[in-house]
Amino acid sequence: TKEVGLEMLRQIREVVSLPIVAIGGINEGNAATVIEAGADSLAVISAVLGADDAEGATRKLANKIGG
Repeated sequence: TKEVGLEMLRQIREVVSLPIVAIGGINEGNAATVIEAGADSLAVISAVLGADDAEGATRKLANKIGG
């Protein structure tokens, strides 16, 4: 699958009214930026399952995006 950067996400958001779920490479450091770029929600795997504290990582991510 071809990577879609933040600028492309912004462009897609302008023309698509369907919900957009972003997946791939999302972590605590960039989650809010991805939402700000137009994603309605995030699908996160490595940032949670790869953390020593999966529950804590999930809470941090949710706090970053206002969840």
